[in-house]
Amino acid sequence: MGIYKKRLLIMAGCIALYVTLTGCGESTKESKDNDNAVETISTVESTAADEAVTDTVSGEASEPVKDQGTTIEPLITKAGGLGDTKETIEHLRGADENGQDAGISSYQNNSFLAIYAEDDVTKKDTALNVTLSFEATDTPRRSVKEAIREASSIIPSDAVKVKEYKVDEGRDVIQYESKLLSERLKGWYELDAANSPESMPGTFIVILQHDEEGVFSVVVGAGNNP
Repeated sequence: MGIYKKRLLIMAGCIALYVTLTGCGESTKESKDNDNAVETISTVESTAADEAVTDTVSGEASEPVKDQGTTIEPLITKAGGLGDTKETIEHLRGADENGQDAGISSYQNNSFLAIYAEDDVTKKDTALNVTLSFEATDTPRRSVKEAIREASSIIPSDAVKVKEYKVDEGRDVIQYESKLLSERLKGWYELDAANSPESMPGTFIVILQHDEEGVFSVVVGAGNNP
């Protein structure tokens, strides 16, 4: 009987040991399965949305979404001016503050004025004349250098200076030529050449209007007649 009990105790111990070892094996297997699952998730290729988030986090700005429903003529100036279409200028400077019958358009509290005409060839409503009125701003007078810098943003980017001259005591003129402008106002220049054979396509002038206190306005216009 004593021997029989000893055998039972040995068998019970073996069973307990087997259960313990089996449990450890299952735990190890589950742990390995979990590790494999993590590895699988981490190696999935990133989606476009993930890449967008990555760009944002890294500080890199994503490209702006283009409005496919709107077509805006490209600028030929830096900030909207001579030779640009009315639609483009108003896209940059806001709605026209004058009525439709005013004959001259006004923007930004009358500090930017424009005269448009539909070109016979391009069929675009294009700025023929642009005025920067410094008197309508917080700085009503500018130095000549400041005025010319302001004017540079509203003249065609390919402008080449031809000459400078004084019209009278209150007006100084700088004459330029621009191929971009000659293309935008092709019909206008063809008509101008018919009236003035010496007129060159793409010619325009910048008029600095001033008094003893400084320049109070800049007028930019197609042609060479101040």
